[in-house]
Amino acid sequence: MKPMTFDQALGVILENTVVCDCGQVSLEHCLGRISCPGNRARLAIPCYDQSTRDGFVLRGKGRPAQQGRNGFMLGGEIPAGPSAQFEIGPDQAYRIMTGAYVPQGAERVVPQEACTLSGNEVLVPVEIFSDQRCHIRQIGSEQRRQEALVPPGTELGEFHLARLAAAGNELVDVYRRPRVAFFCSGSELVMADQRVDNGQKVSSNHYLLKSLIERYRGVAKDYGIVADRRKDIAALLRKVQQASVDIIISTGGVGPGKYDLLAGALLDVGAEVLYRALLVRPGRKTLFGLIGKTIYFGLPGPPSAVNILFHELIGPALDKMRGLAAAESRRTAAGLLHDISLKPADLHCFRPGYYKLQDGSVTVREAERQEAPNCHIILEPGRSSYSAGELVTVNRLDLR
Repeated sequence: MKPMTFDQALGVILENTVVCDCGQVSLEHCLGRISCPGNRARLAIPCYDQSTRDGFVLRGKGRPAQQGRNGFMLGGEIPAGPSAQFEIGPDQAYRIMTGAYVPQGAERVVPQEACTLSGNEVLVPVEIFSDQRCHIRQIGSEQRRQEALVPPGTELGEFHLARLAAAGNELVDVYRRPRVAFFCSGSELVMADQRVDNGQKVSSNHYLLKSLIERYRGVAKDYGIVADRRKDIAALLRKVQQASVDIIISTGGVGPGKYDLLAGALLDVGAEVLYRALLVRPGRKTLFGLIGKTIYFGLPGPPSAVNILFHELIGPALDKMRGLAAAESRRTAAGLLHDISLKPADLHCFRPGYYKLQDGSVTVREAERQEAPNCHIILEPGRSSYSAGELVTVNRLDLR
């Protein structure tokens, strides 16, 4: 099986990725979820004619009173809150508060600072009637009842949740979050809360995978650590397969060594392997395939490779699976702050980087050893060097 290019691999992954089914979720649990078709406004926004000022709501133009002012008989007061429906009479006025119900027949609200009270009469300057502003939000002027609220495939943010709430949609149709099982293979691995003996190390990939899955809005299902024994790995794969997950991810055991046993274990459970190597660095030795209807990623052991391959290959699959219509492009051009040298090879090379927007331009450098990268620098096949100031493509990680 020939190694695939990065673009070929991403195409194969997305071709075999199926969007999750839809369901209804309470509004308070919808932040970051992806909207399904069918989210229509239960109520109009606003759901009644609404005053946008404290002042007086009027009908007609009143009677001539003092010079330059017309008078309206004061009928009462309308506070914000529940109100019985009624019709305002001709040349009548009601004191009204911001957000309050505007009665039927009303033509405008005049801000209180423009009005004068004289006994039971409200005096209004005549020039008010030539003002095009009526300070009334008409029912349904922002959103009509049963109108679509959010386009399908939209990631719901604070704005969307507020709009759904205003329209009375307490239950929202969203795509199910992908269920992602993960485990780490290696007889030398232990968890962080266990004793570390000579020849053992903590499985940092365990914690890395869980956080990455949750960052991409997946539901992480932890299957721990498995020793370097083919039968144990196959048994764990069968167990995971029965758990109705959408994706399985493992780390380690994908190289050509004696104890790299994932490929054999996959054959034991009847998996179809779609690629076994990629023309990328790091992460050349990596697996992708199908275990029944479940997609499987076999990642190498080094955490730096796991992190890069997750963002570049697994992340797009999770975005598609959770229903995202069009993920915002996270790639941009940036000017290098230093020279880069690498071994010439016909493969994509990804380097952890740190980009910065300054004075209207984007610059990037390689991330330092103890520094959290905020991007990947993507170096093209066939290149052996880049010079400071040269433009390179970066994939921004801080937009998630």
